[in-house]
Amino acid sequence: MEEYNGIVKTQMHLVMFLDACDHVSRIQRVIRQPLGNCFLLGVGGSGRQSLSRLATHLATYKMFQIEVIKGYSMNNWREDVKKALMQAGAENKPTSFLFVDTQIINEQMLEDINNILNGGDVPNLYKTEDFEPIFKVGKQMCMEKQIQVTKMNMFQQYLVKLKSNIHMIIAMSPLGDIFRARIRQFPSLVTCTTIDWFSEWPEEALLGVGRGQVEASGIDLEGSTDGVIDMFKNIHMSVSAKSLDFLDQLNRHNYVTPTSFLELLASYKIILEDKRKEVGQNKQRLVKGLDVLAKAAIEISKLELQIQEMAPVLEKTKIALAETMEVLSKEKADAAVEQAIVAKESAAAQAQEKEAAELKADAEFELSKAVPLLEEATRVLKDLKKDDLYSVASVKAPTPLVVMVMEIACHMFQHKPEKKDMGKSPNDTAGYFACSKIKLLGNPNKFLNDMIDFDKEHIPEKTVK
Repeated sequence: MEEYNGIVKTQMHLVMFLDACDHVSRIQRVIRQPLGNCFLLGVGGSGRQSLSRLATHLATYKMFQIEVIKGYSMNNWREDVKKALMQAGAENKPTSFLFVDTQIINEQMLEDINNILNGGDVPNLYKTEDFEPIFKVGKQMCMEKQIQVTKMNMFQQYLVKLKSNIHMIIAMSPLGDIFRARIRQFPSLVTCTTIDWFSEWPEEALLGVGRGQVEASGIDLEGSTDGVIDMFKNIHMSVSAKSLDFLDQLNRHNYVTPTSFLELLASYKIILEDKRKEVGQNKQRLVKGLDVLAKAAIEISKLELQIQEMAPVLEKTKIALAETMEVLSKEKADAAVEQAIVAKESAAAQAQEKEAAELKADAEFELSKAVPLLEEATRVLKDLKKDDLYSVASVKAPTPLVVMVMEIACHMFQHKPEKKDMGKSPNDTAGYFACSKIKLLGNPNKFLNDMIDFDKEHIPEKTVK
C-alpha cells in the first residue's frame, strides 16, 4: 500500500481486513491468467475500485480507467477504448481496464466491452493511420510463428497479443432490473469473466474501517475509541437487520451499504466537531463570566471595607445634616414671618403708591390749570414797569387785593412783618403791606428782577403752606 501511494497522485488509505485481502488475491489471480477478466458485483462503497487498483499494482500491470466529465461523448469513449487497446496490443503492456456501471452514458459502451471480451476487437475502431503500429507487431509475431505475412494474419496476431495483455475489470451493482437486462443483452459479461461477489462487510471489517477512519480524521475520543467504533458497528448491523424485517413485512428493499457506514463516520465527525466547538465556546463564556464574578466579588469586598471605614463619617454627616435641617426649618419659619411682614408692607406700599398716583394725577390736573395762569403771570410780569411799583409804594390806603398780593410776595421771598408794622395801613392788619414797602418796593429794580428770576421749581414746602 505504501509503495502504491508513493507512485500515484491520488493516494489510497485502506484498512486491509481479511475479506479485502481475499478480494485482492482473487482479482490478482484472475487477471494474471491468459484472457483473465473480472466481473465484480457489489453495492457502491464496497471497495471494488480500490481493491482492483491495488491488485493491478501487485500484478505490475498498467491501470486504465476512463474519466467521465461534462460533455463526455461516444467519440471520447471510442478514443479512450482505442488508447487502452493500443497500449495493451501495440505497446505490449499488460493493462487492466477498469470500468464501472456509473460511467455508462450509452448502452453502446457495453456492446463495445462485450466485443472486447469476445474477440478483443471493436468494429470500426481503428483509423488508417492506426494500422502501422498494429501491423508492425503482427508482422513480427507472424515471422516468429512462421505464418504468412498478410494483413489478415498480422491483424489476427495483433489480436492474440491484445487479448493476452488486456484484462477487463467490470464493476457493477447487482441491484435493480437494469442489471438483469444488461446481463441478458450482453452475455459475455458473465461467460467471459470470473465473477467476484462483494458481500456485506463483516464485523471485523466494520471495526477495522471504523478505527482507521477515526485515526485518519484525527478525532481525539479520549480513550473511548473502541467503545465508539463498536457503537457504530452495532448501529450499522442493527439497521441491516431491520432492513430485512422491512423487506419481509413490506416487500421493499432498503440497502445498507459500506458507503452508509462511512457516511455515518463522517457525520459523527462533523457533529462532534460542531458540538466540541459549541461546548468550547460555552466553556469560554462561562470562564469569562466566572472571572467577571470573581473580580466583582473583589470589588464588592473593597466597597464593603470602604463603607465600614466611612460609617463614622456618614454618622457625623447624618447628625450635621439633621442639625442643618433643624436650622433650616427655623429659618424657614422666620422667613415665613418675614414674608408675611414684607407682604403687609408691600400691600401698604402699593396703597401708598396708589394714593401717590392719585395725588400726582390731581397735582397734574391742578398744574394743568395753573400753567396757563403762570404763563399769563409771567407775561404780565414782563410787561410790569418800575414806575408801577413806585405807584404801589406810594399808596396810603391800599385795597384788600393789593394787600393780599403784597402778602403773597412777602411769603414768596420769605419776609416776615414786624409787630410795629401791623395795622399801619388800612386793610393791613398783619403788616405785610408795610413790610413789603420796606423790603420789596423800596428797591423796585431788584424786586422786579427777583420776581423774573424766581425759582418756580423749588419753592419750599412751608412757603406753599
